[in-house]
Amino acid sequence: MRSLKRYLILILIFLFILVIAGCGAPSTGGQPTTKKITIEGYDEPMIGFATIGQGTTGGAGGEVVVVHDYFEFFDAVYHADDTPRVVLVDGTITYTPSYYLIDPKYLNTINIASNKTILGLGDGATISGISIRIGRQGDPEKNIVIRNITFENAPDDNISIWWGSSNIWIDHCTFKSAVDSNVDITRQGNYVTLSWNRFENVGAKGVSIVGSDDKLSDDADYLRVTYHHNFFNGTAGRNPRMRYGIVHIFNNYYTDVQLGPNGTCAVRALVEYNYFERVQIPASGTYNSPPGFIVFSKEDPENGDTNIYIESGTPQKNLPTLDQLTDGINYDFRDRADEWLNISNWIPYNYSPEDPINLPSVILEKAGAGKIIVKYE
Repeated sequence: MRSLKRYLILILIFLFILVIAGCGAPSTGGQPTTKKITIEGYDEPMIGFATIGQGTTGGAGGEVVVVHDYFEFFDAVYHADDTPRVVLVDGTITYTPSYYLIDPKYLNTINIASNKTILGLGDGATISGISIRIGRQGDPEKNIVIRNITFENAPDDNISIWWGSSNIWIDHCTFKSAVDSNVDITRQGNYVTLSWNRFENVGAKGVSIVGSDDKLSDDADYLRVTYHHNFFNGTAGRNPRMRYGIVHIFNNYYTDVQLGPNGTCAVRALVEYNYFERVQIPASGTYNSPPGFIVFSKEDPENGDTNIYIESGTPQKNLPTLDQLTDGINYDFRDRADEWLNISNWIPYNYSPEDPINLPSVILEKAGAGKIIVKYE
């Protein structure tokens, strides 16, 4: 009995010491210890076609991964893993052919999986010598956000969105040289927004195509793309080049470009509130293909023009007509005339275009990588 009492007394003394020690421990004040992502600078909300469909949230709510080299980046975004994830790119991600010798899957083209956000840390990161592909034949991807990255020296397109992939937002990026285009949306890619990007020194083939072939008339129920607040500076072409689908081009700044937005194959393109400076042909509805529909005012498509032209040529409007809903070979949309000819229904989302007179200063100040600052602390 005495031994039991002595044992209990020792336990009580030990517990008392623990309580005293706990009282003397420093308090955390209830502050969380996990890191958070914050974005400063010219952070703008997503608008445009990327907000339609299932919406675009990228990897929001998923794990956060910081990557520093090709292998870490590959593992974080590869197409076989649709887990929601925010991938923070720190520094420059580049490719060398020796990676293929390590494993044949390590190519200079990386297929991005669904539900990913790719952000450049700090004032921006660089992806060099790598083509980003979103979607493969029979394997579409969806819900991807790419922001604050500089892309350069891609062996094909800098970014390809195709094979039914949808809900993609590309924002505050800078695009430089590529063997082909910078951002192509083809093969039924859908619900895409490109905003606040800079396209400069992009190479011989230009910026962006929407729809890749006159014969792919099935694309007409897809290819919904918005371009707003982008800077097209001395770009070779494809600003963009469009077929089928619906394309909304507003509040962009074009300088020293031969041909601005060009649409064929019954594309429905609303080109409004842009600033064209030294552009030989600001917009056109023909280009060695059946015509597309190009209008410059949603409110007054027949006579209105909301764009500004400085030292530029005459834009070529092409209003929708019943006769042009078929080319007699590849497509015939005359049975859908109510849908095609009603311009007021082309754009299904809310937006508030700003006065284009302000665009040169606004876009030069805010567009491109480094104009938002991404912190993780």
